[in-house]
Amino acid sequence: MLIINELKYLFRQPIVWVCLLIAPSFAFSLSSGLATSNVDPLQQYQLHLVSLHMMQLVLLVGALSPAIFLRDHLFHMDEIIAVASVSSRQKNYVRIGGFVSLLMMVSLSSTLVMSFVDFQNNGFSWQILGYTIFYSSFVLLINCFLLIALAFWLCQRFRSSMIIYAVFASIWIAYLFAASITGNPILAGSNVLNETFYQLFIWLDPFAYTTVIASFSESQNTPFYTNRFICFTLAFVIFTYAVSSHPQAHSQPKQPKQRCLESELRTNTQYQTVKPTFRQSSILFELYKAAILNILKQPITLILLLIWLGLVFNSVASSSQYAEPMSVIKATSIDAVNQYAFDMYILLGCLLVALWSWQLSCHARHYKIAEIIAAAPIKTASILHSQLLAIVSLVFVFSFVGFVGASLAEFFIGSNFDAYQHIYTLALMGLPLAIIASIFICIFNLMRSELIASLVVFAILLLKFTPVMTYLGLTHTFWSVAWTPLQPANEFWGYRASLSSYWPYVRAWLVLLLSVVLVSQAFNHRGTGMGSRAFKNKDVWLLTPAVLAISLFWQLHANLISEKPLSNSHKRETFKANYEKMFADWKHKAQPKVSHIDAEIDFYPYKQSAQFNLTYSFTNPHTKPIKQVLIGRAGFYQWADIKIEGAELVAFYPSMNQAIYEFKYALQPFETRQLKTQFAVKQAKLWPIQGHQIITPEFSYIRSVPLLPTIGYQRNYELDDEQLRLDYGLPMYVKTPPSKLFNATYQVPDSYERITMKSKVTTALGYQVVSQGKNIEHIVEGQRAVFKFQTTVPINNLPAWLSFPFAATELIYEEVKLQVYSKSSATEADQDAIKVNLQAMSDTLSWFKNNLNAYKGSKLSLVDSTGFGGTGFALPEIILIDNKVGFRAKPSEGGGFDQRYRRAVHETAHQWFGHDIGNNVPEDSAFLIESLAKYIELVVIEKRYGKKAVEALVKYETQRYQQASRLDISTKQALVDSSKSYDQYSKATLVFAKLRNEFGDAVIVAALKSVWQKYAHPNRPATSMDFIRALQEQLDDQDNGLINKLFLEV
Repeated sequence: MLIINELKYLFRQPIVWVCLLIAPSFAFSLSSGLATSNVDPLQQYQLHLVSLHMMQLVLLVGALSPAIFLRDHLFHMDEIIAVASVSSRQKNYVRIGGFVSLLMMVSLSSTLVMSFVDFQNNGFSWQILGYTIFYSSFVLLINCFLLIALAFWLCQRFRSSMIIYAVFASIWIAYLFAASITGNPILAGSNVLNETFYQLFIWLDPFAYTTVIASFSESQNTPFYTNRFICFTLAFVIFTYAVSSHPQAHSQPKQPKQRCLESELRTNTQYQTVKPTFRQSSILFELYKAAILNILKQPITLILLLIWLGLVFNSVASSSQYAEPMSVIKATSIDAVNQYAFDMYILLGCLLVALWSWQLSCHARHYKIAEIIAAAPIKTASILHSQLLAIVSLVFVFSFVGFVGASLAEFFIGSNFDAYQHIYTLALMGLPLAIIASIFICIFNLMRSELIASLVVFAILLLKFTPVMTYLGLTHTFWSVAWTPLQPANEFWGYRASLSSYWPYVRAWLVLLLSVVLVSQAFNHRGTGMGSRAFKNKDVWLLTPAVLAISLFWQLHANLISEKPLSNSHKRETFKANYEKMFADWKHKAQPKVSHIDAEIDFYPYKQSAQFNLTYSFTNPHTKPIKQVLIGRAGFYQWADIKIEGAELVAFYPSMNQAIYEFKYALQPFETRQLKTQFAVKQAKLWPIQGHQIITPEFSYIRSVPLLPTIGYQRNYELDDEQLRLDYGLPMYVKTPPSKLFNATYQVPDSYERITMKSKVTTALGYQVVSQGKNIEHIVEGQRAVFKFQTTVPINNLPAWLSFPFAATELIYEEVKLQVYSKSSATEADQDAIKVNLQAMSDTLSWFKNNLNAYKGSKLSLVDSTGFGGTGFALPEIILIDNKVGFRAKPSEGGGFDQRYRRAVHETAHQWFGHDIGNNVPEDSAFLIESLAKYIELVVIEKRYGKKAVEALVKYETQRYQQASRLDISTKQALVDSSKSYDQYSKATLVFAKLRNEFGDAVIVAALKSVWQKYAHPNRPATSMDFIRALQEQLDDQDNGLINKLFLEV
């Protein structure tokens, strides 16, 4: 009977219903967002359950515990409850039992929602249902008992809601951190930092989530049941101790007051009239001082700020010098501030200002004095402005504590300290934080109900930090309140990548804040919430800032779409789906191929624009005439001025950026004609600079794909995700793996796409230009530098043009000019990096000349760069290397090998594997490109640094492979078929290392020579299976079993 009454009480609490609504909603969005294909359904479901309960169970216990265990204390009924007929021990048993039952109901409701979504996607499964019962019994129930026992002990010991909230928030953050360093696949960027700790955590994880995930790859029951026994025993011990203890007494016995007679007071009492002389400014100052001191004097505030200082210190001290595994950098203040200002600062800052805004706005209501203050001669504006000043001051304090923690860490590690970088970055990041904090203050002031205001704040945070709107198909940056596209700075170009897009957002959010503040000031009655007065004519002026805010956001939205029409994933998916539906028949129509490009390009770095004037020469390689051609541009750009010799436009599709041209006289076999086009390129101002179109004063880089107009149907525009194809009503791909597809009868494309090219590129004086081909002329015309290039041999159809204000260090190797362009070539670190990169390039060219075939180009340029989206990228005759890992970094002590050298070798090898063979077969994997480049790493590093360096590389790749494969629950693939990066890179290294140990390099080199003789240009394109067959030809039949095991089996 008591437990029934307890449950009746619990279901009358608003916080319980909030949890019953939020938890299943979160489960629904999470299960939908995590759905993936090509995975084991049971493992995917297990991962979903772990994700759900890892993210919400601790928070649910923290949110519900005060309302259940501290209700006597919070409502000042301790003495009344203490004299009831129910004993203290019985009362504790009932409340704990009721809490366990409630938490199981909430968690099971979430679990059932997740099961329902899984059944909808994959169909009903008794196996899934059985695992749900097993998981609920052995994982969920024990975890609930453990957390509730801990919460009950904390409530008995401290009897403070704030301490409960702080402790469980800390547990949640600490566990997520522990999960991230033990390679939990749910958390992006997680890795196993220490194998010993990971193995220990499998046994001692208090919630068994790591144990469950580890069972995906190692099916062992002993760690799981041992873990559950330990956790249940721990929970039982905490429970027994807490039940047997008594609540901590916090009140002291009252001293009897001395009675004082009224007659004794009258003799010394005098009365006089006092005229008020106060001013609103002094009232504002006193309110502000009282508010800020009330927050700062609270122990929980000091504890949270101290924790924040420790987090910043640890993050900066441990990560600022890290470049990548086995590489370190000389840290600067930019590196230091990037470690905390763009993730922890925003997340923890928003959570703290939500807490502080609640404390500031609801302090008077909490102590039942809001109406007394409302009756005082204090204006609503004074109360609101004092709270706004207080919350902005708290944002400053939060930022200052972060600055102190980072500065101490920089001095600790010996970084190049520059206070300006911290102050500038924290000012940029603190302004949006102050905006959202002020909006929270206004929300709490407007709402009479703290619960409703808290739900609104929670909804804002949910939209800001979760992809729920993306799942609903309403993707937009405006859903994230006070969001700006500011990106971390770097030593290469500071904040160039995003500063221009920062201020338009801030301006719009500031105007919105002004509108919210004015509305709150007008309708809030002295801190008690929204009054009952109606909207009056005198309030019409409030529409002015609201209309201005709406117009600014609308203008910003329009400009965003104008700069980038396919502004989110849904639009890009729709574009691709419509493209395939409208033009799929062109996939099988004969189309001409580009054979030569004449390019005239003008770079204007300071205007961040470029002008293109291109002439394509295209040829009909087929045996039949071509009457029509499909011309298009990617959906990111406006249509260009395009004219085709002897053809006219017969159909134009503006929404798809595609057009059909028809020849007056059909294009005959092997006939060549020309296409001319002109267009301008401007760097987007409202989008962060990244990818393969960059035009800035520091560095400009334009790749032909996806900018240049295309001829024929583009396979890369198709959707390749099976679920998306199903959603858009597209026919399903029959995905045959390359090991099965490329048999003797499969028809591979009959030729490579090769072009020759001439370029005339102008740029600002003092700037260099890099492009494919030999630099045949460099002159100055007027105030412009002019560079002319001409290819000496056909190249892969992926031209690019770069311009930047730094010069090259050159090395002539076997008549090939090797160039390394470095932004800061005067520094010692950069000089060393230049030598290492030149050495790697020349060593790679030497190996290929001696073992396979010589480099065909006249020059090879390696460019110090940033913003292109990776650490290295290879174009024909050009290599891009990220500034941080390629030029600022150096090998760490005991690293074993130099990552700069390895990366330069790898990217240089792509001139053969990727731009000579390994292209023009879209059905193939990246084996010929990435995996064979890993083989070149092994042989070239061994030749330069010896076997110990190769052993270090193999050890490093072994660790990478083990960690990545452990986290991957999708279906495993053979190396030749795999599209997974850890297979293409790490597993390939291990496979070729074993192959070298078994058969030596001669067999592999002979197979490569065979592939080049049969399938290099102008022959048909090579496939991955061509190499496997060539390798098998070099070995006896008994050795081919190992080849099959290494390359063709999972």
